[in-house]
Amino acid sequence: MSLSRAALQGVRPLPILARSQRRLASTSAHDEHHHDEHHDSAQYPKEGFTSAGWRYTILGALGVVAFYKWAPSQGDDNFVTRYIEHYYTPKEAWEALNNKHLELSTQVQETVHLVQDARRPPIIRYRHPQSFEKASPYNIPVGQEVDLSGLKVKGDKDF
Repeated sequence: MSLSRAALQGVRPLPILARSQRRLASTSAHDEHHHDEHHDSAQYPKEGFTSAGWRYTILGALGVVAFYKWAPSQGDDNFVTRYIEHYYTPKEAWEALNNKHLELSTQVQETVHLVQDARRPPIIRYRHPQSFEKASPYNIPVGQEVDLSGLKVKGDKDF
């Protein structure tokens, strides 16, 4: 921005609308001294196929190829096979443990089922059980008579 233009803007007041829309950032060309502050001073390694990542990748691939070339076959007896067999649990032992676990789990579930579905026996207790014996055999409509011949009235001592 030229000096004469800056001087004119300082003398002449801006309208209210122009003041509210003024941006603080300038879109015109920057001074060169601003770019010096934004430079990154960190030193980065040179990129290429000589970096440590590529070196480890190639060495790892060669190691895998060498392992498959000189590794013992499936039927050979070596120290790795002997070590695994020493700490290996036989199939029969695992089968016995699993069957025992299944049996115990079944017992626990049966107990839980028994407790969850438990109900008191259906006993209807009357305050005056002798009222069954006082029923009149007369003046009862047809179909409404209840056969009480097999009824046994228990007292409090019988429970």
